[in-house]
Amino acid sequence: MADNKPKVEFVDNPNPLRSKVKVKAGADPSELIAQANESVKKLSGEFETIFAESVTALTSAMTEVRQTGMTREQGLIRMRRLLHDLRGQAGTFGYPLVSQVGDSACKFIDLSEASGETEVSVLSMHIDALKAINQAKIKGDGGSIGQELMNGLRKVILKHNAGATE
Repeated sequence: MADNKPKVEFVDNPNPLRSKVKVKAGADPSELIAQANESVKKLSGEFETIFAESVTALTSAMTEVRQTGMTREQGLIRMRRLLHDLRGQAGTFGYPLVSQVGDSACKFIDLSEASGETEVSVLSMHIDALKAINQAKIKGDGGSIGQELMNGLRKVILKHNAGATE
């Protein structure tokens, strides 16, 4: 009788981070965390510039999406990439509202089955929200204004989704 059982194979999974990360012997973790927080604090001033540049790039991408028919998908891919980067950086540097708006726009792009005028309008509202946050220099969660902004975007998306299923 032939043994048809699969043979077990062990795969050694190397840890490439181990060769890249230097471990300080006897280092105090709280001291290392404090150093990391200080570095983030220094870079947070630079985020305002990054945010402003991202809003300009998103505005340009939105114009491209509105003006192009056949290449609209390429414009949306560019917008998605810009929004993804922005939402990731924003939370780190004390702008969770920017991160929430970016996340909402990314998910909308990901879940939209079409890229028609209605979808472009919804995305345009997200870009307008980011412009407003940038112009007003809103940090943190934006308080009641931030909450109203996010509620408005949610309502627009819900209305869009209701119209898409009819």
